[in-house]
Amino acid sequence: MRPALLATLFMILLGDSVHAQNVQIALDGAADLSPVYPTSKIPANAGQIVVLFTYGDQQHHFVETNITPITAVGKFTINREAQTQVIAFGTGSRFLIRHSFIGDLPVGRWRLTVTIDNKPFGSQEFDVVPAAAPLKVSSAIDLAGSLTKGTEWTSEVRAPFEPRPGLKMDLDGITKADPQGWLRTTAVRKVVALEPEGAPADMYRSGKLNTSVWTIVTDKGIAVTKVITGGEEATFQPPELMIAWPVSEFHTSWRWHDNRQKPEFGDRFEMWGPLPIKTPNGEAPGYVVLQNMTDESNSTLIAGSTETHIVPGTGSVYVAFVQSIPQYQTAMRIESRLTSMKHGSGPEPEIRKYMDSSSK
Repeated sequence: MRPALLATLFMILLGDSVHAQNVQIALDGAADLSPVYPTSKIPANAGQIVVLFTYGDQQHHFVETNITPITAVGKFTINREAQTQVIAFGTGSRFLIRHSFIGDLPVGRWRLTVTIDNKPFGSQEFDVVPAAAPLKVSSAIDLAGSLTKGTEWTSEVRAPFEPRPGLKMDLDGITKADPQGWLRTTAVRKVVALEPEGAPADMYRSGKLNTSVWTIVTDKGIAVTKVITGGEEATFQPPELMIAWPVSEFHTSWRWHDNRQKPEFGDRFEMWGPLPIKTPNGEAPGYVVLQNMTDESNSTLIAGSTETHIVPGTGSVYVAFVQSIPQYQTAMRIESRLTSMKHGSGPEPEIRKYMDSSSK
């Protein structure tokens, strides 16, 4: 490795030269390799950086990525080998290149560049900022915001009318898109009771009951025991840990599988923070959780993902659900962004001991 420079070389399925597309830095990629928490600020203790971009064909080309400090001063080590994912996207290809670090990166300005066949393709400058101290969360209930009866969250919901070329969707019967190509509606989620199975919350979208979710609070975080959607009920044995108790590290991960399925077909979770999270009242420190759902027929493929932004005391403020044709392109994307929250009344649920089948 050259001083102050990382070069990652690999052959990828690409094609003839096309005009440069946007290069985006993010925490990770969703099921369709769209960016999860796109950003230009990376905490010094992030442990990795992910770059995503789209190229206009699907043939062979030579790709190189370089990470160079501009104003940052100090020693750093970036692993020479990068992890690469690529999927078809329309007539082109979408890429995710993951670089990991050993130790913290020096604080300051950096530049990431991408070249294809030794020709400039795109770049993004970014700042490495000091690591934030872990948030003081008094109870896992804070991660849910509140689970008292009557607590209510109202969100704006949107979905692309045409998530991929030739595929047109509707959202609760809505087929008229806005000028940006999005279908839009409103969702309301409300805690309706406290039960032995957990605190059930009903979600109404476009005024109709869409989903009911039973949530419990545990010593490991927030978990789900049961979901009813579209008239179909699913139970989880053990409960699925959806939000983990924050740790001192910037990034943590865990896996979950139902006792009735093979471990490799379970869900995979990543959690980062604290990070600045957008809320209806401006930015607040919180966490980003990515849930990756394995394809039912091939445990090596991801068929869907859910990105959730959490702010203690408020709960979920942003959710992006993505369903994809494994290793192909977007089949569905639904985003929900909180506009208001109203606290209910009465007791919060008890904190239970979590007995799981996951490995953390």
